[in-house]
Amino acid sequence: MQLSNLALLAGVLGAAAHPSGHAHLHRSKREAPAFVKAVHSKPLIPATTQPAASAATSAVSAASASVESSESDDYIPFCGSSSKEKRVTYDQVMYTGNLGTDNGCPWNSNLMVVPNKIAKKYKYVQEYINVASEPYQVICANKMGADRGLTGMFKVEGQKQLIFILQPGETKTVVADENTQGVCAFAPHEVPLTPHGQYAGVWAEFDFGNTSNKAWSGADCSALVAMHYDMDVPGCQMSEGGVDSTILPGGIGTNAYVKGMEELDGIGLNIITGANTITVSVGFGAK
Repeated sequence: MQLSNLALLAGVLGAAAHPSGHAHLHRSKREAPAFVKAVHSKPLIPATTQPAASAATSAVSAASASVESSESDDYIPFCGSSSKEKRVTYDQVMYTGNLGTDNGCPWNSNLMVVPNKIAKKYKYVQEYINVASEPYQVICANKMGADRGLTGMFKVEGQKQLIFILQPGETKTVVADENTQGVCAFAPHEVPLTPHGQYAGVWAEFDFGNTSNKAWSGADCSALVAMHYDMDVPGCQMSEGGVDSTILPGGIGTNAYVKGMEELDGIGLNIITGANTITVSVGFGAK
């Protein structure tokens, strides 16, 4: 199949584990269309990456200031939020949902950190809890990048991921707009980059209200990128409705994507249409 030349190998590995409930399109066409979970073309390297000196500090400060300075209990709207249904691209191979760019808004506006006290005002919620004994950096973005390729988790010019720090025992709330497919990568202190400039660590993948799949949602923990590059794998657990997707430090997984599972379907959380809250245990199983 034809894919964008920016679909890097690591990006493809990330797509391989996009939340369960979505079938491999190159195998068979199901009743409801779905985006690809595994692609095997070896892609090229992006032409431009940002300098090694990260803008993470300023992004973290901005995100923290935005949340902590808000004393209101009022709902914070997504920029340009729209209920319009997006359609699949690349002949239903790479599904592109809400990228937050409606009405002139910047890419990734469909993901926000909000005060924990207003979490119940949102339909799609993830509660990130640092259960480890050291700070973790968390970096969240849409699966599809600003170029509408599989580049959302790459450190490239023109893309501002949602970045924040979780201190031990701290909880922060990440909310998503309708029809959002994305990833939050995390690791102790700072999320490392692969040689091609993609954020590694362990991934908490999510798919909220997918309009190509009857508005079902899904989620899973994935270590495919880190394990492909022999990088450290922190612990991760995503939980909803009594079902868990778990990866222990080092890469032992239960109902989650680890090395050798790139082609498997049905892994992780499958969540029926409607509001849901996923609890993400950051640093799960760390000593």
